[in-house]
Amino acid sequence: MKSEWRVTSNTINGKKMYAVYRLRDINAVDHSGNREFAGSYIDNRAAAEVITKELNKQEEKSEQ
Repeated sequence: MKSEWRVTSNTINGKKMYAVYRLRDINAVDHSGNREFAGSYIDNRAAAEVITKELNKQEEKSEQ
């Protein structure tokens, strides 16, 4: 079972960057091989949070 979408951050070339991801298997350890990303890293956390909320809404609708 996959997790909800979340925001992660990483410093790249001295700049804090953000990405939207979810765990492929919530029962497994969180590591790079267990992460599914929605797009690539961006420099705006607020934009990443908007994407996260939208993807989670879409998941809720598809489960109903």
